Parts: sequence; C-alpha cells; structure tokens
Amino acid sequence: MIDLPALDRRSMLAGLGALLGVAALPPAALAAPANAARFLPPARFALLSGVADTILPTTDTPGALVAEVPARLDAMLRDWAAPATRDEIIAALDRIDTAARTAKGRSFVALSPEERAEVLRAHDAAALRAAPRADGSKPKLFDPDSVPIDPGYKRLKALVVNLYYYSSTGSEHELRYEHVPGPFEPSIKLTPESRPYLDIARS
Repeated sequence: MIDLPALDRRSMLAGLGALLGVAALPPAALAAPANAARFLPPARFALLSGVADTILPTTDTPGALVAEVPARLDAMLRDWAAPATRDEIIAALDRIDTAARTAKGRSFVALSPEERAEVLRAHDAAALRAAPRADGSKPKLFDPDSVPIDPGYKRLKALVVNLYYYSSTGSEHELRYEHVPGPFEPSIKLTPESRPYLDIARS
C-alpha cells in the first residue's frame, strides 16, 4: 500500500494540472474516459497499459487496468497536456521499452508480469536517481532541489498513481472516505488492513 497524505479533489486537480503542464484542470478531467479516438497509437497504448499494470497490478484490490488508468491518461494527453508534456511522456514510455529490449531481448509488452516487474524495478531505480548538479557536485540526500535523471518517467509514474487513487475504483478499494468534520478518533491503531483517508469534502 502506498503511503498517501490527506487528499482532496481540488488539490488533486491542481497537481495533475502541474504534471500535465497546464494552469488548471476542470473536474471533467477526472471523469470516465469518453468513447473518443485515442491519442496514443495502439502499440504505445499497449505499452502504457503494461507499465500502469506493473506499477499498480491487481492484487487483493483492483489495479490500474480495472480503474481504466491508461484510458484516462490517454484522454488527458489528448485533451489537456501541453505538447512538451506529451513528448516527455512518450519518450519516457519508449525508454522503458528500450530497457526491456536491452535486458530481455523483447518488448516490454511481450514480457511476462514477473519480467515486467523486474525490468521496471531496475528502470525505476535508475530513472529516479538524482541527476548530478550543473557544477558537478553530488546531490545531497533528500535535497528538494534535486532533479531525477529521467523527469519524464517521474511524471508518468505520478500520473498513473494519482489517476488510480482518484478513480472510483481506487478510492473505493484503497482509501477510507471520511466526510469532514467526521468523528474524532484518537490513537487509531494501524494494521495491514488500514487505508489512507480520502477527504473530498472540499471538492
């Protein structure tokens, strides 16, 4: 389970807008995908689906595919993303596919779920490592000004995770809804079944 802070729809839309390179997003941006033409061609959409399914697979709760994350992200790329963001996301997907071909000799889509997880785990560690500073110095641990080696992959991963948790599937099965102001619950005992709170009262 991913450790999440308190969330609300307004800040979610602002965060997604920043990830997509636009000033703001309307509530419709989180709606279920319409039956419109896809932005990504079939091969890249299949790659996006494989990556999303690997980041958030179906386990004891539904995963990214059940929540239609690939279709939602594709619609955002088509309708809301800045051109530079589209290029960055596509390039990040292509780098994942290149990593799979280098490591396994096959495309990412052609790999088994276990092989996909192995490839993406290694790619994730390399892509999110802090890039060297312009002056050649090594970034400090937890430096807020550090930039990952692959910013496009960081953006792609953040969009997949955010779209999942703000889908009806993700919020219903992974998060605990509390209408604010809810009852005071002191010293809540955390267990493996505990879920983060979803605060949508300020939507």
